[in-house]
Amino acid sequence: MLTPSEMKDHLHRLAREGNFIEGIYNYCDRWCEHCSFTSRCLNFKSSKDAPDADSPDLFEYLSNVFEATMLMINEKMEELGIDPAEIAAMETPEEPDPRDHPLHKKAYNAAFETHKWLEKHKPAERIHDVSTLVLSEKNMHFAQAVEAIYWYNFFVSAKIYRALIPDDIHDRGEIQTDQNGSAKIALIALDRLIGAWSVVMENMNDHEDEILPFLITLAEIRRQAEITFPLAKQFLRPGFDD
Repeated sequence: MLTPSEMKDHLHRLAREGNFIEGIYNYCDRWCEHCSFTSRCLNFKSSKDAPDADSPDLFEYLSNVFEATMLMINEKMEELGIDPAEIAAMETPEEPDPRDHPLHKKAYNAAFETHKWLEKHKPAERIHDVSTLVLSEKNMHFAQAVEAIYWYNFFVSAKIYRALIPDDIHDRGEIQTDQNGSAKIALIALDRLIGAWSVVMENMNDHEDEILPFLITLAEIRRQAEITFPLAKQFLRPGFDD
């Protein structure tokens, strides 16, 4: 396993030698196996050697990644002539906690309600009930929809949380901000969730009365997100929107 210093040097080398799209990983949905840009993503390339989730080496690896990141940050601060001690001594004004925002609360609670429903009804098991080894087109769409719901369920609230963190670096009204970028990928994920739930409801019409409220809530979250971040749709995600 690489040491933090070796990891830092490895990342610098990859960044110099690879044909990567800068920042593409900041506003994607993290679903690498469905992405056509992995060959141009530094984050994907640098994490290919990461231990499996159940590996005993995982926490040591994550600790080294953190240390390597801090080394790079300190290097950059030194390059820019920034004294870390001055940064540490600066008083940070209190900002509203994104967790208290009605939009985040709604998205967060919806994710946990969805999780409970999925745990209870286990829609993925219905996919395996088919009598043939070759899935029909309808069952394939159902399988993809269920997979999307599991993938995006907690993703939305996480991105909304990030979008709600104030960004004082940019002027109000600027489009290319982290807030707008985070909100845009949250909106994209909401669209995919709504589409996925529609397919699941069609295939599990015996649970229509339970699924319909999820669709209504997701539509409400989406509308509230559009109002909260009116410029989000105009944000250009590196690579994806070029």
